[in-house]
Amino acid sequence: MKKFFNTAGPNVPRLHYTVWREDGVNPILELIEQEKYFTHHAPRQSGKTTLLEGICRRLNQEGKYLAISITVESAQAARDNVIEANRSILRSLNSGLTACEDYPSLSPCSDFFGELDGVRFCLETWSKESKKPIVLIIDEIDSMAGESLIALLRQLRAGYGQRPHAFPQSIILNGVRDLKDYRIYSSKEDTWLTGGSCFNIKAKSIRLGNFTLENVRELFSQHEAEHNQKLAPGLVEKIYELTQGQPWLCNALGEQMCFELFPEVLVLDETHLHEAKEALILSRATHIDQLYYRLEDPRIRQIVIPMLAGEDVSRFPQEDLEYARDLGLLHPDTKVVRIANPLYKEILPREMTYALQQGMAFEPHWYELPNGKLNYKKLMDEFVGFWREHGQVEFYALEITPHTMFMAWLQRLVNGGGAIHREYALGRKRLDILVTFAGEKFVSEIKLYRGEKTLSDGLNQICEYLDQIGLSEGYLMIFQKNLATDEDSRYRVEAMEYLGKKVLVYWL
Repeated sequence: MKKFFNTAGPNVPRLHYTVWREDGVNPILELIEQEKYFTHHAPRQSGKTTLLEGICRRLNQEGKYLAISITVESAQAARDNVIEANRSILRSLNSGLTACEDYPSLSPCSDFFGELDGVRFCLETWSKESKKPIVLIIDEIDSMAGESLIALLRQLRAGYGQRPHAFPQSIILNGVRDLKDYRIYSSKEDTWLTGGSCFNIKAKSIRLGNFTLENVRELFSQHEAEHNQKLAPGLVEKIYELTQGQPWLCNALGEQMCFELFPEVLVLDETHLHEAKEALILSRATHIDQLYYRLEDPRIRQIVIPMLAGEDVSRFPQEDLEYARDLGLLHPDTKVVRIANPLYKEILPREMTYALQQGMAFEPHWYELPNGKLNYKKLMDEFVGFWREHGQVEFYALEITPHTMFMAWLQRLVNGGGAIHREYALGRKRLDILVTFAGEKFVSEIKLYRGEKTLSDGLNQICEYLDQIGLSEGYLMIFQKNLATDEDSRYRVEAMEYLGKKVLVYWL
């Protein structure tokens, strides 16, 4: 059976193209050798479970350790029922042990079912009985909550001093976020605790990064070898640029392009990649839906919505920015606050405006000229009519900014065959939008009215952007939040020439 791209769950090497990330493995092996307890984290669908399961197999094959990998997701429902959570974890320990080849005969987990510290007693007993030091990998640690999570962390902390002869030599807690950032509510103590205080034996926190360019190249070279389908020169670099190496995105683009859309094409090029990207976004796969779910979190929403408007987000607490990075929405580079990758930059505004798009009576062909070109001014004029008719009060109340609204309007056009490129000029209070359709380019800039300088700033900024793109005309939209102004003076269009450019200024 030929292998394929993996877009769901951990990699199975006999089924999936698999990239072994040695740069992510070596730090973990070093900490295991040093008998450390530590956390390993990365955003969802980044390959962290695949990596740790691979390490587990490798350690058992080498024969120096007894490596056991478990997930504690089944203990999530127990919450404050510590005994029930312990039983669930003990069952997982039994499954993890029996999954090992040539596993030793150790005391049955059921012996510890009735104990408040059942997990600790089991690990103590197993460590004494095993001829090899135990390495324990606990996956989905952040699925647990409340007293059951507190109890587990404290049991592991209590046994730490007895390692490696009477407790595991090394324990790895694997999840989305660094344990130190967890806030856990203790109903027993009626207070909030941090994960770091419950597990203050943690030596280090390792974050698994995205694929490197070489990793992406290896992933697609496996496909080329397996299916004799080639990628045009430079296409791997384009995939890396779009995804910044996010593992699920790389695999999902490969799945769409190579299997769903163009399985018979011998050489794939940038046109095929563009169609695969659009199909992936429109598929609203679970990974993409999760991004929208994240936007419902006020801590995330307060960062992302201003970013889409070009606002400066450096004023937000560092803790909130780190939270957004841990979830994978922001690029891990802490020097610059930016969306994690260009694909997310397209997905996020689309997801935010999905319901709005469905409610718009809009057919792309309404704005096509007889020669197939785009009547962009008509599109702009009708957006103004839509904005006036539906009134901006309700949109502001729902935090649906003009930027978001206009992107929803344009998105229907893109779904009909065009493309949108968004430039978030963070800190400069503007959003530049480049629309391409039938070989032509159109530039719009959106600003919120903030006083008399808004017009001059906007004109300078759009002319600068037009120079970058190589165009001579553009559209500047200035939205006013002061609804006291009468409609006729608020809604107007001015044709201006500025710095050698023609600019249509829409006041809304």
